[in-house]
Amino acid sequence: MARLNKGVGFASVCLGFTLLASPLAYAEDAGEKWIAVSNTAMSITGDIELSPTAITMSTGSVLPLEAVKGDVPNLYRFTHANDLKLLRDNTFCLPHTEVGYVVLNYRGKEELEIDVFDGDEAPHSADELESQPGFCASYFYQKP
Repeated sequence: MARLNKGVGFASVCLGFTLLASPLAYAEDAGEKWIAVSNTAMSITGDIELSPTAITMSTGSVLPLEAVKGDVPNLYRFTHANDLKLLRDNTFCLPHTEVGYVVLNYRGKEELEIDVFDGDEAPHSADELESQPGFCASYFYQKP
């Protein structure tokens, strides 16, 4: 008869609850598809695939993401933005932006806004994101 280690079982349950709390936990491993609907998204990223660890642009370029805990929900740090090959040779944020943050704002189950911030300083609040230091872009998407 197998014995369950109570500590491991409890940790697994806690991890499960943590993953359920994150909207990206619902994205499939291969990525959740989103269609670009704003002029900015259509001309820079195109349609995207969003996974728990990356955003894949329509060009196939991948932006690595890492979840950040704090006061701002759905906050992720990104790296290697300079390596992205985007539509019309655009940049994801500002020229020479290598690292920064994205905030994923789900507007119901069918709409997604991605707010982008340049640099090492994360947004400090979920309110008025566009007026916070480092803000550089908003992209809007819908489910196919």
